Amino acid sequence: MNLAMRALNMLRPAARVRQDVAPAPALMRYMGHDNAGVLSMRRAVTRDVKHDIREAVRRSFALAFDFMQNSGWIAGAADQIIVDTIGVELKLNARPDLSKLGYDEKERSDWCRLVEDEWRRYSWKPAECDLAGKATISESLDGVMRYYLAAGEGFGILDFMDAGNRARYGVSTGTKVSLISPHRVPHKTSLVEGWDGGIYHDEIGRVQAYWVRRNESGIERELDVAARFGNGLTKVLHVMDRGATPNSPRGISPMTPCFKTIAQSDQLADATLTTALLQTAFAATIRSPEASAEAFEGLQMLRDATEFKGASDLANDLLDVWNHRIDALKNKTLSIGGDASQINHLGPGEELEIHGTKTPGPQYVPFQQNMQREIARCLGITFENLTMDHSDASYSSTRMSVASIWPIVTRRRERIPAPFVQGVYEAWLDEMIGTGQIPFKGGYRAFRANFERVVDAEWRGPEKPEADPYKAALANKVELESGTATLQRIYAAKGLDWEEETDQIAREVKKLDGIIAAPHGRRVGGDGAGPNGAAAEGLREPANV
Repeated sequence: MNLAMRALNMLRPAARVRQDVAPAPALMRYMGHDNAGVLSMRRAVTRDVKHDIREAVRRSFALAFDFMQNSGWIAGAADQIIVDTIGVELKLNARPDLSKLGYDEKERSDWCRLVEDEWRRYSWKPAECDLAGKATISESLDGVMRYYLAAGEGFGILDFMDAGNRARYGVSTGTKVSLISPHRVPHKTSLVEGWDGGIYHDEIGRVQAYWVRRNESGIERELDVAARFGNGLTKVLHVMDRGATPNSPRGISPMTPCFKTIAQSDQLADATLTTALLQTAFAATIRSPEASAEAFEGLQMLRDATEFKGASDLANDLLDVWNHRIDALKNKTLSIGGDASQINHLGPGEELEIHGTKTPGPQYVPFQQNMQREIARCLGITFENLTMDHSDASYSSTRMSVASIWPIVTRRRERIPAPFVQGVYEAWLDEMIGTGQIPFKGGYRAFRANFERVVDAEWRGPEKPEADPYKAALANKVELESGTATLQRIYAAKGLDWEEETDQIAREVKKLDGIIAAPHGRRVGGDGAGPNGAAAEGLREPANV
């Protein structure tokens, strides 16, 4: 035995003597604090954004449209985004540089007014601006915004109707636009041939054509459509937020990051409603003096007991009593939620208890609101606009929320609907000057030679909402008086053209002359304590005006 133990010890590795070792130095690195492995459980890879978009875009497009069609929250949010971005229309403010073409300031202003009036007439007549003759430009922009919310991009194709078809349909212009759903531009990709995401690029990455699926006489056909007309004007209008998906030829729905939250919110609401309905359906119980299962088991043991005389007879007598009670209950009824005319009966000794529902609990509303805040943040609208719940909003919080969201609204306007309508405007103005319907010094050749200078324009949407318009007006007044603001900037913030408005004011002043005092202009005079009857120090307005 000793020999065996000695041999076994020889086979075992020699015990290591522990030595004091200095601890490993602490490392300062990114994500070095994830001791629990939370981040390591998230699957993420590094690659071009366009690959992620190509894999997820079809499912994302379908989910986004499904939410916009079947979720009241998201349908309302989409409407709110559209009215914030476009309002009734994007109003044209022509800003051509005609200084080198022989125009003085008055001639330039008159020419701009003519162009804006003609554009308004064109854009509000579906027969003139839409190839199918169904939608105005504003309605087309609404559609572009909905496609952007669902797919992260919008497409339109410009066509030119020849003289024969113009006479046939009774229209005077040939420039027509058609909306194309993003799913009708398949993500055809063959980098060897130059196709990437359904878009054909040349050797330096410039867009040359689009792969479009069109329905012609009931037959689906796929064909490539040139990106531009022969004269260089844009033919395919493709708008997207390229800053959100850098280096990607296609976009993806801006709702994609919050799809999970939207679905969870709906699921929470459905589960809470189901629980509340179940609690309501079973909100009544009957407290009965009848024996429990343990009592029946005790009677069974009493019946089987042989050491007690008469125990079996006693147990049988008690069971007979309960049998009589059960037979009596068979002839009585208890109805809750059934026939309203039925009279309810209870058995002897029974009590009916009504229970209140315990769902939703106190934690439901805060949790649901937190998810709604995440959705609102992702969509670029305020929580109050998403939920129409202003119960916790104050004047200051409303101002801060609008101040935070409004730059997102104006950025979205400049990225999506404005470039789309600008493409239509350029083609239309090219036709109007080319056909002589809008005069231009130097003719069409001078226009084409100075194309970028002439077509420059701004597209103004609705004004920024104010929690207190009176305070905002006072702020504008102070800025004007202190020279820190201009009429042009103030009117532009309201979505108005300052020259049009001041011209209208001049007409009103002339019209009211000799009738009543004109309401326009800075108020002076009165019986105030300050100079010239103005307000005293610390007062906003004169004492009497």
